Amino acid sequence: MRDGPGSGSPRSSRRRVLQTVSGLTTLGILNTGASTTVSADPGDERWSFETGDAVRSSPTVVDGTVFVGSVDGSLYAIDTETGAQKWIFENRIAVRSSPTVVDGTVFVGSYANHLYAVDAETGEPQWAFQTGDSVKSSPTVVDGTVFVGSDDNNLYAVDAETGEQQWAFETSDGVESSPTVVDGTVFVGSYDNTLYAVDAETGNEQWTFVTEGIFSSPTVVDGTVLVGSWDGNLYAVDAETGEQQWAFQTGAGIASSPTVADGTVFVGDGANAGDLYAVDLETGDQQWVFETDGGVFSSPTVVDNTVFVGSLDSNLYAVSVETGEQQWAFQTDDEVHSSPTVVDGTVFVGSEDGNLYALDTGGDGSSEDSRVLLGTLGHHRDRGYTSQSTELSVDQQWVFQTGDAIRSSPTVVGNTAFVTNRSGDLYAVDVETGSQQWIFEIGEYTNSSPTVVDGTAFVGSTDSNLYAVDAETGDQQWIFQADSTVISSPTVVDETVFIGSSDGKLYAIDAESQYITKPVS
Repeated sequence: MRDGPGSGSPRSSRRRVLQTVSGLTTLGILNTGASTTVSADPGDERWSFETGDAVRSSPTVVDGTVFVGSVDGSLYAIDTETGAQKWIFENRIAVRSSPTVVDGTVFVGSYANHLYAVDAETGEPQWAFQTGDSVKSSPTVVDGTVFVGSDDNNLYAVDAETGEQQWAFETSDGVESSPTVVDGTVFVGSYDNTLYAVDAETGNEQWTFVTEGIFSSPTVVDGTVLVGSWDGNLYAVDAETGEQQWAFQTGAGIASSPTVADGTVFVGDGANAGDLYAVDLETGDQQWVFETDGGVFSSPTVVDNTVFVGSLDSNLYAVSVETGEQQWAFQTDDEVHSSPTVVDGTVFVGSEDGNLYALDTGGDGSSEDSRVLLGTLGHHRDRGYTSQSTELSVDQQWVFQTGDAIRSSPTVVGNTAFVTNRSGDLYAVDVETGSQQWIFEIGEYTNSSPTVVDGTAFVGSTDSNLYAVDAETGDQQWIFQADSTVISSPTVVDETVFIGSSDGKLYAIDAESQYITKPVS
């Protein structure tokens, strides 16, 4: 172990934060010097860590440590709070693979034709498994087995404890795609134009799906495999049979790996001016497209209402999940191939300029999309030796289908759960049976979480209204109209409802009469 070229000090001011607020774009220059950024605006740099070469690896964050590889031939462990180096593992030949952390061990591939297991606390090597060519694929660990591809045309299964080979599955060309394992099946793509489904226990082929070259890593949600192809299509394939469900045509070859959140697939394409697409998981229909000025090889991640993705135009973008509109962009000094990971309100991403960046998202959420949850190209939390599945791993008591995404937090009073969905419906659901008691239709997008006090449910909506609804019957009692959209969730104290609107106003409203009782601020 030795001190490497990294530095945890905040970077200087050549990085720029572009924020879009109310349709206006402002360009701010960050302060120079060694102090941390004072403000905490979305897109602000918290710190940057400099390696000796490009960072194409996607970061993994576990227990306050960011693990990331660099083309300088090293694997780094970096403190998430300060950006200070904890240790460095020197491989001396490029590390483009994204690390996976399981039970205190970091697994990562290298251009040195090896898969390594490294102690997450100390950086000391535990074992090395040699393949016949470079390992650009990122490993996935399930039930004590490491699955990884190699440019020697093979998909390998390796014992996570000993580094001994369990089996190898041979394709007809290099495997740079990172495997995804769900319900006993390994899904991986190959340069030989094929998506493979392979039995995780035996290494036997289950089915194949033929397209053009596959650089993209698959993701699996609700029995559907999503993968991009160099023919420009995003494919949805049945996980059991390998039959195509739908194909979505983008403008160029896809190297970006898709991810899914709330029924929407997000993926980029690799044109000179690349695009980020939002596609309906069920139908394959486009919801929106966001244009960048360079190819999008980075794979998106989703946190709350924001999708984050890098571009070859040197920017990391924050884009609205709902509309596809830019929220902000952070400019690095070179292309962004790395796929971002968000943990507790900080987005971590690498750049070809040799830096790993930690940026403020403006919130406190963490990545919860399928790519990150399945541990493909970066993840957070130690994954443990558990079987991966996109289905419930605990006993489900019931599920209630609203028909659209739910972003509000449910409120439970007595025997009733109250919740809203994206379509603007407020539901009352029996907590014992999961059966609907009533529905109140607002009709506009609703992100506000309901509050129930003294037999009345209060909820805001993007139609600028605060609604008071009878908790027993679902009948409207009154409506209060604010001056702008109401995404805030109401609070009720001493018969006064407090609610905020997107134009910066806080209202205090009489819970009985709907009249303003205190000045608007």
